[in-house]
Amino acid sequence: MTNPDEEKKAKEVLLAAGIKNPYRLPALIKNQIEFFNLDLSGLTIITEAASGPFVVTPIVACMAGAKRVIAYTKNSTYASCDEVISQTQALAQICGTPSTIEIVVERDLSYFREADIVTNLGFVRPLDKEVISLMKKNAVIPLMCEAWEIRETDLDIETCKKRGVKVYGTNEDYPGLEVFSNSGNLCAKLLFEAQIEIFKSKILVVSSDKFGVVISRHLIAMGANTTLLYDLKSTAQLESNTFDAVIIADYSRSDFIIGDKGDITAQVFATIFPHTTLIQFAGQNNTYELENKGIVVYPNVPLSPHKMSQTLAYLSPRPVIDLHTAGFKVSELVI
Repeated sequence: MTNPDEEKKAKEVLLAAGIKNPYRLPALIKNQIEFFNLDLSGLTIITEAASGPFVVTPIVACMAGAKRVIAYTKNSTYASCDEVISQTQALAQICGTPSTIEIVVERDLSYFREADIVTNLGFVRPLDKEVISLMKKNAVIPLMCEAWEIRETDLDIETCKKRGVKVYGTNEDYPGLEVFSNSGNLCAKLLFEAQIEIFKSKILVVSSDKFGVVISRHLIAMGANTTLLYDLKSTAQLESNTFDAVIIADYSRSDFIIGDKGDITAQVFATIFPHTTLIQFAGQNNTYELENKGIVVYPNVPLSPHKMSQTLAYLSPRPVIDLHTAGFKVSELVI
């Protein structure tokens, strides 16, 4: 039987971590495990132990019956190791799961020899030649994202091929999962935070990949007058138009989109789109120059290529639960 005092303490830890309703998480995890009929019995998993919405991942593996869950963590700008450990233990308490999670603070590579599944997640990375050379042949690395989103700096694919380690992405549009659709909600949240109402707003989406299509459809459904362009190289037809917001949502590109070596310079952008709010969803822009030219940038943070300003976890823990449970299912099927 659950100790009420311990449960109350666990709730307080998760509330302090930004989880608005900790008691919602056990049902969300259980539902996804049942939906995928996920069974990790007998398997050793290496994943990350992280904070806030990302606290769920090792708990999912435990609730799916994993024999052993090894979770790497480290101090970060989001939380200290102690905070991550506390949050992980708190969620295990709330979920009524005997915690078989071994949280590893130092990057001890010896654990990789034992793993059947190694997740491609932040504190586990980089999955480089040294790490992959230790892994079992026929071990599985689930990307925990779609295959086209993979970053070369995260994972040494060539060594995986030579070693026989299998690497698989997740179809985020799989019926009943459909987690990629949350990209529209995430972009809407960023727009609202930037005080762009969406309804009746004129919005330009710049993207050459899947994000642009999904975001555009979502904003149109919310009543925005939305235009989708693959890039900003040809903007002559837009010079007479006034946009409330320009959304840069190009995860695929490796170069600058706005900047001296981009599609257009910050000066040209400011000339064509004066008084327009620039929403950074994904893609690299010279935010310093844009700000100097009087452009409001939100979120005003420098982004590297193949990075989002916020992940789907910025919405709630549910997209993380859905996506990571699906990633574990992909691994189970491969094994």
